[in-house]
Amino acid sequence: MISKSGRETQSLAKNLVESLTEPKVIALYGELGTGKTTFVQGLAKTLGIEKRVLSPTFVFVRSYSLRDPRFKIFHHVDLYRAESLEAARSVGIEEILASGSLVAIEWPEIIEELLPKNTVRVRFKKVDESKREISVF
Repeated sequence: MISKSGRETQSLAKNLVESLTEPKVIALYGELGTGKTTFVQGLAKTLGIEKRVLSPTFVFVRSYSLRDPRFKIFHHVDLYRAESLEAARSVGIEEILASGSLVAIEWPEIIEELLPKNTVRVRFKKVDESKREISVF
């Protein structure tokens, strides 16, 4: 899909979360500025999170309680600054992955070997200043 705006990126996130019937891990791949955080904001908005959702770059994880009966907690993980698998483990990534919650992970490459088999993967690629190619697989 080609997204021409942040609103379209958030709409794709909305469609994805509405299609889920159980908690999942959503791994978000792409360079800086390609729309990963905008996508997570769309997930959060769809889940009823009213707080402003920012990427947890310096704290690694932000967790939000949900009213959605499918998911109790939404974990937003950003591993951009994690320098190793051990650094990711030190913030409890394995527990988060096994928590039975909805988890969105920006920069998941460092923990690829820990991701569950049924992880939803979303790749973001910059086409130009306003367009992004977004693939879900």
